Amino acid sequence: MLTVTSKALQQLSSLLLERAGLKITPDGYHSLRLALSTRMPVVGIVNAEEYVKLLRSAEDELRALLPLVTVGHTEFFRDPKQFRALESRILPDALWKARRENRRISIWSAGCATGEEPYSLAMVLAEQGALPIEVDLWATDLNLAAVEAAKQGRFSARRVAGMHGDRRTRFFRPVEDGYEIVSSLKDYVRFDGQNLAVPVFEKVKPESLDLILCRNVIIYFDLPTIRALMDRFLAALRPGALLLLGYSESLFKVYDRFEMVEMEGAFVYRRPVKPLAPRTSIGLGNTKGQSTSALLPSTRALKTTLDTSSKVSPGGPAPRKTVEAPARASEASQVANPASEPPRKSLEASAVGVDAGRSRGGEMPAWSLMLAPGERLNAAVRMIERGDFVSAVATVEQLLTDEPGHLDALLTLGNIYSLSGRVVDARDAFAQAINREPLCVEARVFGGLAELQAGELAEARAELGKALFLEPSLAIGHYLMAQVHERLKDNEAARRHYRNAISQLRFPQRQLAGHYPELPDSAESISRAARYALAALEEGPL
Repeated sequence: MLTVTSKALQQLSSLLLERAGLKITPDGYHSLRLALSTRMPVVGIVNAEEYVKLLRSAEDELRALLPLVTVGHTEFFRDPKQFRALESRILPDALWKARRENRRISIWSAGCATGEEPYSLAMVLAEQGALPIEVDLWATDLNLAAVEAAKQGRFSARRVAGMHGDRRTRFFRPVEDGYEIVSSLKDYVRFDGQNLAVPVFEKVKPESLDLILCRNVIIYFDLPTIRALMDRFLAALRPGALLLLGYSESLFKVYDRFEMVEMEGAFVYRRPVKPLAPRTSIGLGNTKGQSTSALLPSTRALKTTLDTSSKVSPGGPAPRKTVEAPARASEASQVANPASEPPRKSLEASAVGVDAGRSRGGEMPAWSLMLAPGERLNAAVRMIERGDFVSAVATVEQLLTDEPGHLDALLTLGNIYSLSGRVVDARDAFAQAINREPLCVEARVFGGLAELQAGELAEARAELGKALFLEPSLAIGHYLMAQVHERLKDNEAARRHYRNAISQLRFPQRQLAGHYPELPDSAESISRAARYALAALEEGPL
């Protein structure tokens, strides 16, 4: 039998804070217990304190545990806009179509955690008159302990406190430690374990699903994994069926085979009704082979690199000068060093007062309010590239008013604040991003860059260290850490991290969410900047 003491939970909480910057209070210890009950049997340890000792020396095991400890970050009817769309259009339309075709409505809640999302869907379906026999609602999660907890359907009073009184009365029964889902509602849902990263979904037939919800999951995946997963989701959905992601997640410049549509103020992804062009290696049922995600666009958001100049097109980004290779290695410190020399024009714009963006509504083009969130952020990026930080800040702040918790927007806003000298505001933006997505690597990378920009080298090293723990192969993280050590006059550590930045480029590098002007983001630009900087250190002072 597994032994999990309060002392072990406290030790694990401290370790997660130290290594990954993940803060878990005693209210979240339930998720720690679930995670421990999943991982401890895998490594053959029954005592949690012994397992925590293992974690201190086995970083791979700690990384395997990390995605499981965030299971507590879920709630009933999460994202009101999406549930308004589900109640008023998506589920009624899908149910009507399924009845007309004399079949069950088929839904997959992928990454269901402890069950709040599928039970929320079941409540809506029951309210719309659907019977359990008409519904195939499949709810899965990687964490088998969470799946077992979801099957029990027991929740504390605090977790159902925000529930509408009628729903709480109809769908829950009081128990000693809170509330339990009534058995008639449990009949709507079947729970199962499922790893979304596997190449084949054995239990999913092609073109069989009316709806997939995969919310606040892909933020933990790298770019190739996301693209391969989208291939499999696309194949699983019926023509015209929908995919819902978390409101801080986007397929903008990541995957282009879905159509993005707006429903009741929520943006969802739809498989096109017209037949798809032939693709191989979808990864469903008996399909074999590897994903063809390498054929898809390779960027997640509009980015700039050191060695890229773009032509001006109507409404497009302003032209950028190509940075020539330095004539001497000792000049390398002038290349790709956003922390030491922020864009001059941008800071001059901010001197007018970024705060003015809040009061000078004219700085934010009215047309931007009619764009989808990804397009609005793209417009803000173009403003940043023109050095118009006032308009950019107003646009991004309005986007966050309309889409609270939008991860790309939070990160971009934090970077604008950092470049404008508003370090406290930048820290707050990155803290919000971490609160939204506790394992957000970008918030650590950009947070470290903000501290480096402000000259707070110890804090910069700590933040970048957490980022590299979460994603050791992130070349830009090693590059920035090298710059921190160079500022600290620890040239040996700087050389090591520059070499690490170069060596990690043998692995696929994903584009970071958010936008920071002048930050090298292509393998070529990171490698070139790191090699120049390393050569400068080897050469030494003139």
